Amino acid sequence: MSQELSSLAEAIIAYQKKYDKTDGEMAYGSRLTVEKFHAIKTGELQPNSDEQSALQSLIAKKPM
Repeated sequence: MSQELSSLAEAIIAYQKKYDKTDGEMAYGSRLTVEKFHAIKTGELQPNSDEQSALQSLIAKKPM
């Protein structure tokens, strides 16, 4: 699971760089608090299955 979280964090960072998105925009889009989003992105917090699904869904879409 650690490898999967690492992959999720890498995917989040790549998405943010590609589309120039801030942690605040990403948190809003995934319906997480900025603090929780940042902690997940940095590996300080493991997302539950709903949070992980929300983040994966967000990064799977091209922003409008």
